[in-house]
Amino acid sequence: MNAVAVNHLQKGIMKMCKMSSKQKRNKKQKLIQVYGSQCWWCRQSLSEEMLTIDHLYPSSLGGSNSMENLRLACFKCNNSRGNSLYPPGFSKSNCC
Repeated sequence: MNAVAVNHLQKGIMKMCKMSSKQKRNKKQKLIQVYGSQCWWCRQSLSEEMLTIDHLYPSSLGGSNSMENLRLACFKCNNSRGNSLYPPGFSKSNCC
């Protein structure tokens, strides 16, 4: 598959992964019921408005919007992870 085809396929996958505002609200409510109103990573308790939806396996890498792949995170932790597969602040140099 050439680079143009791969790029087109990736854009198509990203569009499929987008959630509507209503879907985000519903998923956030379900995540709060299951995990509580706190950041998955730093465990800080936050109001619903301050929590963001974080993908354990990033949507930019093909991760789904299934409940198994979603967690709640504060903006700082979610933003610092970017599209990493690792927790915020994780460095491979700290491992092994």
